[in-house]
Amino acid sequence: MRTKPTTQGRRSERAAVQARARFREPGLNPFDVDLFDLSSTGFRMVTSFRPDIGKHIWVNLPGLQPLEAVVRRAEGNNYGCEFVYPLHPSVAAHLQVKLRQEALTR
Repeated sequence: MRTKPTTQGRRSERAAVQARARFREPGLNPFDVDLFDLSSTGFRMVTSFRPDIGKHIWVNLPGLQPLEAVVRRAEGNNYGCEFVYPLHPSVAAHLQVKLRQEALTR
């Protein structure tokens, strides 16, 4: 599995994944986003919807209940989000492998 090295300010290694996830802000209907760079502490998503930095959101990852996250940075349509409650490292590793394999079969 290819992971990106941790960088300053990052608490865990990111893995390059590609998947669809469901994204929802409080009071709004959920919609699909493209998910990339998953770690136990967060993820990067690409969407044309413009969530504000600091906004609490919920994301549905395959096989898990909705997870609360906070939008931490934005660059164009790329949004870096941090999980409010980090994933257990073994859960993150399992998802990284699963989502990477799914991307390869597309």
